[in-house]
Amino acid sequence: MRSLSKILFKRPQLWFTRVLPTLGQKSLFKYSANSNHFQNNKIKTIPLQNYKADLNEIDSKIEPTDFCLFSSIQPIFPNNSMNCQIKIGNLKKITKPLLYSIISPDNGEIFTIGIALNKSVEKNLNAELKLLEQRDANGNILINDPMSNTFNLDIISRQKNYRFKITKIEMTPDGIFAQGIPYKDRPLTQAEQIIDIQHEIRMVSSLVQQIRKLAQYDRVEVFSEVKYSLLDSSEKLTPNQVDELVFQIASGLSKLQSNNLKMNTSNFVQQLLESQTYIDRLFILRKQLENMSGVLDLVNKHFKEADSSLLKLHQQTLAKLAIEYIRQNYLKEAVQSQSQGGGQGGTQQYGGDKQSSLVKKYYDKLSLINDESSKDKVKREIDRFSLLDKQSSEFHKINSYLDEVFSIPFQKFTPVQWDIQFAKDVLDKEIEGLEKVKERIIEMISVNKLKNAGQKAKGFILLLNGPPGTGKTSIAKSIAKALKRTSRFISCAGVADPTFFKGHKRTYVDSMPGVFIRELIKSNTMNPVFILDELDKVSKHQAGGADPYYTLLEILNPEENHNFTDHYMDISVDFSHVIFILTSNDTLQMLEPLKNRLETIDIQAYIQEEKLSIATNFLVHKSIESNGIKSQMIKYDEQALIKIIKAWCYQESGVRELKRCLEKIARKHATNLLTTNPNLCDKVDDQNQIIFDPTSQNLDLTKDQNLELLSQYLGPPIFDIQLEQRSVKKFPPGQINILTVGGMIGHVLTVETCFDLSEQDKKGQILASGNIKLVLQESLKLAKINAYKFLNEEQKQKFSTSAIHMHFTEGATPKDGPSAGIAITTALLSLLMNFVVPSNLGMTGEISLNGQVCKIGGLQQKLIAAKTLDIVDIILPYSNLGEALNLPQQLIKGLNLYFVTEYRQIYELIFEQQISNNNYKINKIKNGVYETDQNGSKEQGSFNY
Repeated sequence: MRSLSKILFKRPQLWFTRVLPTLGQKSLFKYSANSNHFQNNKIKTIPLQNYKADLNEIDSKIEPTDFCLFSSIQPIFPNNSMNCQIKIGNLKKITKPLLYSIISPDNGEIFTIGIALNKSVEKNLNAELKLLEQRDANGNILINDPMSNTFNLDIISRQKNYRFKITKIEMTPDGIFAQGIPYKDRPLTQAEQIIDIQHEIRMVSSLVQQIRKLAQYDRVEVFSEVKYSLLDSSEKLTPNQVDELVFQIASGLSKLQSNNLKMNTSNFVQQLLESQTYIDRLFILRKQLENMSGVLDLVNKHFKEADSSLLKLHQQTLAKLAIEYIRQNYLKEAVQSQSQGGGQGGTQQYGGDKQSSLVKKYYDKLSLINDESSKDKVKREIDRFSLLDKQSSEFHKINSYLDEVFSIPFQKFTPVQWDIQFAKDVLDKEIEGLEKVKERIIEMISVNKLKNAGQKAKGFILLLNGPPGTGKTSIAKSIAKALKRTSRFISCAGVADPTFFKGHKRTYVDSMPGVFIRELIKSNTMNPVFILDELDKVSKHQAGGADPYYTLLEILNPEENHNFTDHYMDISVDFSHVIFILTSNDTLQMLEPLKNRLETIDIQAYIQEEKLSIATNFLVHKSIESNGIKSQMIKYDEQALIKIIKAWCYQESGVRELKRCLEKIARKHATNLLTTNPNLCDKVDDQNQIIFDPTSQNLDLTKDQNLELLSQYLGPPIFDIQLEQRSVKKFPPGQINILTVGGMIGHVLTVETCFDLSEQDKKGQILASGNIKLVLQESLKLAKINAYKFLNEEQKQKFSTSAIHMHFTEGATPKDGPSAGIAITTALLSLLMNFVVPSNLGMTGEISLNGQVCKIGGLQQKLIAAKTLDIVDIILPYSNLGEALNLPQQLIKGLNLYFVTEYRQIYELIFEQQISNNNYKINKIKNGVYETDQNGSKEQGSFNY
């Protein structure tokens, strides 16, 4: 008995097998402690009779003289019909109830449920026994062929659920018997009595339908016996009805798990049999359904990944193929651990090996977290994880969460490099022009070097704002390179969901951290450079939704980002050492509170000289080499590049269109080379590079006669031919150039004015056309008042007796803004005084009611457009003098800029022709030299541009 007890209770991986009595000298069944197989038939369960002790009156009538051995792939539940194989011992007939037993693999405890045979089965079985019956001299039954006593029978359990705990096992000459105590449900607690059972039934019903849908494969039946009337019932179910429903669903679930997924279900069954209330059993079932739903969802997701060779080797149904694939690739460890010990034993073995090693690894890394509250949160999650079963739905969620937390590179920093000279060299090499921008970046590096000496360097936040194509993203990457930091690129264009930045809460399905945490993990350092591109393209929130801009206020605030909390992580992460470099095209689209937190560097549009330098040093070589031909096969000179810039690219602020033009020329030339010489690619060198024939035709654009080839490659010039020839064209009276800005690019528009004889009923009025808006219409009224002050009586009479029509060219483009007042006034005076304004003169500025000239914006863009179209003399507001003195010397060289405070000075410059008088006292910059009107003195020389 001691050895049997040792086998039962000390070897959790072994199911107890049946030992039959010895009849004569012949043992029909032999017990083996090293195997759980009998004649190649795997035995998983045993029957045991209830002993008389501690049984009720009905059960005490059962005599411990009959026994059977059952073998079944899945357990038999109460109230459930199931096909089972029965092996007969020394039985004459079956008239008594039998018991189906389950041994817990953890501690060897044995639990049973009662089953009864239906009458038709008893009759058939008795008939079969009579045919097999043989007796020895003493009248004992002999069965010569042990395998001939196998029958397939339908076993139907009793309506009443018997659950016994076996307290004692005895082996006698007549068989093995058990002494058991029947389990009875305990009364419900007060808390359990208020549980909404109908809600739990609805949740179970939903899970059942979900699993049925996920498992709709060939020849796979799930929950076929479930009484759906109980699931869909609107009335409150009784405890017996709940039990009936639970065991029916559990039977189908156990069948699916054991047959198709080869999963051990003993732990699940054991929990159901041990539970002491129908509410506990309902909760256990719901948890198991949730786990199974996750497994089947995994099967569906990865079904198409099954290898085609597996399909050829195993002629199986699609369902078995998919489930086998998942079992082999995703559930292998779980199946192995359960097959060794089954149920909780397998989980404990897993916990003792891999799970415990994970827990130890997490605890070892816990000291990396400095924030105490965050450390406590993570510690609680580790404690929860250490107690979870691997089959629990929470196991993988917490495991993934802890992996994400400890993937953050806490206390890991890239060595700080504040080498000023190295930064200068990198910026000069990577960035052409933009001297003001490079100077500002060097200043920031110098300040941070002084502030962070002897301590961990804090980061800074910088916004690069400017037109498209001006190299903002390239500058940001160059800053990271100059500081020798890892850079991560984050595109903000089109982001409409705040969770993109701060992540989802862990309660959501497929939740994950926000982009800042993800990129911090990828950078593997706590002080990388984050490049947030196109910040102004973040989508505005929709009705009722959160604005993504507000989620940026925390992390882009130097006073707060040391304590950034992601929704998924729910712990504080220090971003104060991260350098944030943001790019945008228009800060007007951004929230004011966000702009106030950012240090902004404005990057202006490239001037012609800067575009020429970029093309010469970078774009020409790159565009030729990227199209498969040698750089020496296309030759440009300065004249050709200027021609391309002015004729095809003058309207862009950056160099993207210039790059496209150069690449287009290279593609066209490559096509011409292969057209004229089809065998050009036949010869290659050791590096598989084409050996070009020295006689191959080169494209030489350094000669004047070849400049016309540009039109063949690039098509007709895009710019306005009439604007190109302003320097030689003579304007009629009433026409003048206005400098404007549209789409962050400077433009030159023409205002045309004439007397409108067709509108005699509108004498004394100014009619305007050209798609002008409200602000510009108000400028017309102010211009009319100021122009009237400079007219003589004859001109005033002419004004009052005529209708004047003023047209703004490029009528398809809407026009608005307060910078056209002085030009409109000048156009009116030019018409009424019959005075011609030179075509190489332009102006910009608003006029007040008293004739004061007001400040304008977009000065650099306007001057670039004017210089491109050979407009030399430009009249500007005096308020913009300081801005003009800081413009690049290359831009203002060759221009004559006149700064006026009131319109009378404009009148004197143009209509009194003082513009050609060098002694006229006015603030001006002529050909890059600033001249002041104070006492007629001049301040010559260049400034620190």
